[in-house]
Amino acid sequence: MRSKVLLTAVFMMLPYAVTAGEPGFTAHDSALSVSGNVDFSMGEIVKGMYKQVTYIHMDAVPVAHAWLGNPLARLNLTYRPNERVKGIFGFEGNILLNTFPQLYKTTDVTFLLIQYMGLRLHQAQGIVSLFRDESLSLDLSIGLMPYKYNPQVRNLGEFLFRSGTYPFFLSNDFNFPLARLTGIRLNVNCCVNEDFSMRFDQFVLTEREFRPFNDISIASVLGINFRRMVDIGGGVDFTRAIPGDSRFTTPEYGGENFDSPRNQIRYEISPGDTGCYTFKGVKLMAHATIDPLRMFRDDKGTRVSEILGENGGKIYGEIALIGFKNYPVTSGNPYGYKERSERMPWMAGINIPMWKIMDVCAFELEKYPAPYPNDPTYVLLGQPVPGLPLPVVPSGSSYDSRSYRIDRWYWSLYMKKEIVRHFNVIGQIAHDHLKWTTNAGMEQNYDFEDALVKPGEWAWRIAGAFDF
Repeated sequence: MRSKVLLTAVFMMLPYAVTAGEPGFTAHDSALSVSGNVDFSMGEIVKGMYKQVTYIHMDAVPVAHAWLGNPLARLNLTYRPNERVKGIFGFEGNILLNTFPQLYKTTDVTFLLIQYMGLRLHQAQGIVSLFRDESLSLDLSIGLMPYKYNPQVRNLGEFLFRSGTYPFFLSNDFNFPLARLTGIRLNVNCCVNEDFSMRFDQFVLTEREFRPFNDISIASVLGINFRRMVDIGGGVDFTRAIPGDSRFTTPEYGGENFDSPRNQIRYEISPGDTGCYTFKGVKLMAHATIDPLRMFRDDKGTRVSEILGENGGKIYGEIALIGFKNYPVTSGNPYGYKERSERMPWMAGINIPMWKIMDVCAFELEKYPAPYPNDPTYVLLGQPVPGLPLPVVPSGSSYDSRSYRIDRWYWSLYMKKEIVRHFNVIGQIAHDHLKWTTNAGMEQNYDFEDALVKPGEWAWRIAGAFDF
């Protein structure tokens, strides 16, 4: 109880502690600086699926040639009163043009013409440099912070913080391969020599994205680099280790209709003895990057070095276990959480050398093992159970349980080219975890499942990005 009260008090003080920034900063001439980026993206779901959900029925239809668009801008203010302290405060604004297919949203013609505009806090963090010399640095961050542990990942992966535990699900976003974390981060960087370095992050986090809110997680991430040729790392996340309110983190019932089998989220331990599914769990992650062409990259000024570029030829991958503990099948959860192998996603990627044609060309492949939809709908309803598949699609094309028990592979081809300084063109072709986006509430038609379910479904994106 004391630890919970102490951690709660710390998080209550977070809004007042935003007086620092990112680890590894360098000195600037001015105390206040402005940075940001403006992206204009467009694209198309060439072939996909839309699941229409209302309170009275649920079905799905194939979707082809659905246009996507998402103009986006970020603005960051950085304040550095001295060399040891930095603070960053940033907003993100966008226009959501890739809403649900118009035919299934509403019959109100005027409603179809509305643009959904969003404004959110992108980051509000502070860092105090506790110690720094040539070989060791120790930094403390507090607030809302963008974070990624594998710099090579461009779309898929980063499982530790971009996943749900129970139920297991994954998420990703175009040109944003990282997570936003809220809490405290202690960062240690140690460079023994040119051939060996180590980094370590210790987190105390509070949940701000998915219900139930205010739960506290404890996470650690370790990385080791050897001769700039091999980079390995791992992490553990004790998700929701300290519940904000155990009635929501481990609910006895979910939703309003307690008589529904779907809302009776208990499982049988033994005759007459039952337990409850929970959002709590343990995540484990391991990742690695290998640079087999490092010797050629070090030979500066040669044609081989130019062809390889900074990252060309690097091979990387990640594997995770999302939820260590198993739970049995029940009528409310026909899948259960009975096999750890069904919660072990993995991915692999390679940076393809493109000389001066592309600055980045990364191909990534992911195995998604869960036998149920990649859908956090019931999480949003406060129930730690998987989303249910549909019975039969009206067109005759099935998205029932058979669609999820086949080997489910996701892939992505990401490309980036700097046209002039500060302006890049970014493109992506992928079968990934793209979702329909809208600000419609649960009372509207909604679909939180992937828009790309079957192997032949895919989408493309292109963006012009200006940073300053």
